Amino acid sequence: MSTMLYSAELWPLTILQKKKLDAAHHKFQRRLLGITWKDKVCNEDIQNQTKLQRMDLIIKERRLRWLGHVLRMKDDRIPKQATRWQMDSCTRRRAGRPRLNWIDTVTRDLKSTGMAWEDAEQATVDREDWRGRVAQCVFDTG
Repeated sequence: MSTMLYSAELWPLTILQKKKLDAAHHKFQRRLLGITWKDKVCNEDIQNQTKLQRMDLIIKERRLRWLGHVLRMKDDRIPKQATRWQMDSCTRRRAGRPRLNWIDTVTRDLKSTGMAWEDAEQATVDREDWRGRVAQCVFDTG
């Protein structure tokens, strides 16, 4: 699974991509337990047997842990500067919905766990506390 999720903390996932990752995750769990589709065992039962989290929650936790790492960086580092970068308002956008980006995805993840960006900036100072908060928030709300 580690190669399947290589740099997953940087992916702004679409719904279709989430479904494909979940399908692969369920397939791997079934293979691990030796259960085929013919056995007609639902995915929830398989997940309960393996005690593994849903793929989107695993990726959300990784994304928020990476956010903590970036926010602890010095201000002269490029990843830290990228979190504060704003596009010029004088440029014209293409028609249609804007592409999903990492900052919007992380902001949505923080909101789903009940945190604001400013709260996260303050909370990431203590690395161990941040990791515990992220794991608790992600898997309790999931």
